[in-house]
Amino acid sequence: MPKQLKPYLEGLAVGFVFISITLLFSIPFYMSLIIGALAALGGYRNSIKMDQEKADKKAQNQPKDTE
Repeated sequence: MPKQLKPYLEGLAVGFVFISITLLFSIPFYMSLIIGALAALGGYRNSIKMDQEKADKKAQNQPKDTE
């Protein structure tokens, strides 16, 4: 999976899950879509943040050449 596509897919998945969950309750459809959109945005941002933290941790664990 390309790196640029991963955050979008994860955000979309989170949004669909939240829409599905909110539709189980007596919440109007438009509100479910709003909640799903906000969750998708949060999932997208969280995916980017987690990838950055993973890259930082990987770079921190690399041995440094000081010869």
